[in-house]
Amino acid sequence: MVYPVLDAVTIGPGTDSEADTVTLTFGGDGSIGWSARFVDIAYREGTDVPAPVSGKCLLQIDLSGVDTGDIWTGGSPVHLFPPGASAIVEVFSYPSDNHLAQTFIGTRTSTPVITIDAADPTDTLTVTVDAALR
Repeated sequence: MVYPVLDAVTIGPGTDSEADTVTLTFGGDGSIGWSARFVDIAYREGTDVPAPVSGKCLLQIDLSGVDTGDIWTGGSPVHLFPPGASAIVEVFSYPSDNHLAQTFIGTRTSTPVITIDAADPTDTLTVTVDAALR
């Protein structure tokens, strides 16, 4: 069976000065399941070793029914740091294991406003992290 592929994870500016985005880009055909939740410690599924991601708040995104693409050469995680001041401290993405890929987002504030847009027709899942207190 061929699964959709998570090709890229990128950090970019959001639509206002307080927000930033993490965009997960997919290729191929098929359905992708996803869930997101706040966690105290970022554990890779099936392990008890914490992922090296820091922030005042951690958002875990699980993608089921996907494989990971070429940026995970050799099975190494992808570790991203945004340039300059950002609502995001860092992003850590594991390669898929049994068609489950995990991404962890560490935020600068302990009370971020998170918006997830899965309706993008360009095969992306966009997570907006807004550091503004509301």
